[in-house]
Order: sequence, then structure tokens, then C-alpha cells
Amino acid sequence: ANDQKWEDLPKVLMVAEKPSVCKLIGECLSNGRARWKKGQSRAVQTYEFVAWFAPAQTKCRIVATSTIGHVFGLDFGQNKVPDIADLYWDNCKKTIEENTAKNRVVEHLQELASDSEYLALWLDCDKEGENICFEVMSLCGNIARDNVYRAHFSALTEPELRYAFNNLGRPDKLLAQAVDARQELDLKIGCTFTRLMTRTFLQSAIEKFRVREQRCLSYGPCQTPTLWFCAERHKEIETFQRRDFYRPKATV
Repeated sequence: ANDQKWEDLPKVLMVAEKPSVCKLIGECLSNGRARWKKGQSRAVQTYEFVAWFAPAQTKCRIVATSTIGHVFGLDFGQNKVPDIADLYWDNCKKTIEENTAKNRVVEHLQELASDSEYLALWLDCDKEGENICFEVMSLCGNIARDNVYRAHFSALTEPELRYAFNNLGRPDKLLAQAVDARQELDLKIGCTFTRLMTRTFLQSAIEKFRVREQRCLSYGPCQTPTLWFCAERHKEIETFQRRDFYRPKATV
């Protein structure tokens, strides 16, 4: 009888970025009464409970689950080109991340969304999280965009999560697009410069550093500043000179 009562309520799908966050949200918002439900993916959990959902202005059946990070990665539409510079003009394509595919996260989310009226996104509150919001939305196309909401929270505490649940906003498409642009730049700059450096300097690097098994010289926008920090720290250590330090002590 209880199960039938739940089935008759409007369904809200809530998606977090990690299984641990999903579990915490379920526990906090249900006062510890959420029940676990088996889904298509073994990597992520699903919790169900009934709660008042402000956008619907009624009690709803809440189904909380999660992703395991990004659902999609980015790859070239045409990877083999006569000139590596041509990769800058390539139309990149979204591909399902290997870990996501292996754990059937896409099928899991699509199944839960198929009979849901509302979608509440609990991805991390940063640009990457906003981008994952739109990845999840692309898998839940049957849910009307007017019924898609975004939880904004800055800590995983019960008061913060309850406040976010009661004050839902909307996902920010511009933040998500900023991540799309960054991903495309990382891919194109990283791949083209890696191939250029490998073709130009690999043989010299092998001879100079005696790394016979080296097959590639990698370049990435994040690697360059990181390498600078490492080099600067190495120089500081190499040029360090011991000095005496004195601590004054007063006796009254």
C-alpha cells in the first residue's frame, strides 16, 4: 500500500556528482528515512524518499542518484589529417567517457529520467559541475526544461543542503559553455603541440637524456605552468645557502 502511494506521487530525479554526495543528500533531506533502490549501474546508488518539493508545490517522490564525474569527454571528429594544423579547424565531438560507459551510467540516468516530471541538479558548484549539469540534461530530454532546477550549496552540511533544496535556482548555460571552450582548447593545443614536439625533438631528447623507451613528448596548457613551478623550486633548492637565525628573548 505504501509503495502504491509513492508511485502515485510526482517524481523528482536529483543527480549529484559523486555517490558519496548523493548518499549524504538522501540522508539529510529524508531525515535518515531514504530507502536504497537497485539501478542499472553498480557504480552509483539510488535513494528514494518522499518530501515537499517547492517547485511542484506538493509532496513528491524524490529519487536521488549521481554520476561519477563527467559523463562525456571530447575527441576529434577527424583525427588523421595531412597537416596537424588542420586539427584546429576540426569539429570536435562529445564521446561517452570510458569509465561512464563501463559502469552503464548513461543507461542508469536515462531509465530514472524516463518517468520523472522534474530534474534537480546537485552537481558541484563550480564551472565543471555546471558543465556536467548540461551533460545530465542532455540524457534527460523527456523532462521539460521549465522543470529543470539547480541546487546551489557551498558545504555538505545538513542546514546548507536543506537551504539549497528549498531555494532551487536554474543551471547556467554560459558557465557550461565556458568549460566546453576550455576543453576544446586543451584538446587542440595539447594534441597539435604534442605531435609537433614529438616529430621535431623526440630523437634529440632520446639521445640527450638517454630515454630509449620514450615515444612521445607531451604538451598541455596545464603542464607548462606546472613545469615552471617545479623548475623554480628546483633552482631555489640548488641555490639555497644556510644562514644563522636568532630569536630574541627578553627577561624582565
